[in-house]
Amino acid sequence: MTEAQIKEWVELLENCCADVPAASLNFIIDQAGTTPLLSSVRSVVPALTWQSLFDGLPEEGSLHLAPVLVRVDLTQPLQRQWLIGLIGDLHDRSRLLFLVTRWHFPALAEYLGRCLGARHRGRGGLFRFYDPRVFALLFSHVFEPDQQQVLLRPAEFWSWLDRDGQPHHLPGASDLPQPPDDFTAFELTDSQLERLSCVSDAMTAQGNFAGVLPNEWTTEQRFHACYEAVLEGLAAGHRTGAELAAQVRKKLRGA
Repeated sequence: MTEAQIKEWVELLENCCADVPAASLNFIIDQAGTTPLLSSVRSVVPALTWQSLFDGLPEEGSLHLAPVLVRVDLTQPLQRQWLIGLIGDLHDRSRLLFLVTRWHFPALAEYLGRCLGARHRGRGGLFRFYDPRVFALLFSHVFEPDQQQVLLRPAEFWSWLDRDGQPHHLPGASDLPQPPDDFTAFELTDSQLERLSCVSDAMTAQGNFAGVLPNEWTTEQRFHACYEAVLEGLAAGHRTGAELAAQVRKKLRGA
């Protein structure tokens, strides 16, 4: 993104936030796979409100890898400039997931921290819903409607950058000014877990078969073509690495 594009996105977020009474702008930083960014968060004056979403979890000690929830006030010039700089520093690494909400910060952090828990066949694990590369797929390919509501409920809207650095928005379903008393952890089926694992396979295919795809396609278009090809290959019973790769390549050649 250019500096002008970044400022345009920040202004859009600011305007959307201003349209909702008592709303605030928050974002989750995905620190995995990049230089830890918590020191940058701590350096801002006036101080930002932030919390690790690993708080209270077994992973609590891995602060350098934790998803960090940050509340930013764009009316504060230094906070605004820091955010613009942060987006620019990340370049094409999509690591920020924004949401506008009316919830108080401690309640929001506690709720999103609970969303990290997911179960599959009775076994628990850490669910990286906050990865912007995965987030949109939860609503298009993975989650059932009731599961979608868990993430939509605190948000007036969610926003992130795609693989081409283009902003996307997803309207939320905020119906309460605070978290509900009832909360059910995500229970993932075999099919849902497989669809999540296909993200990694699609990214690998995107690199391996770059020459097969049309040159005029964007990075985002290339990823989705690979993702659909992987899904079709698995549905057809091609499950070994070499067999699946051959089927994906065949599918992409006909794209």
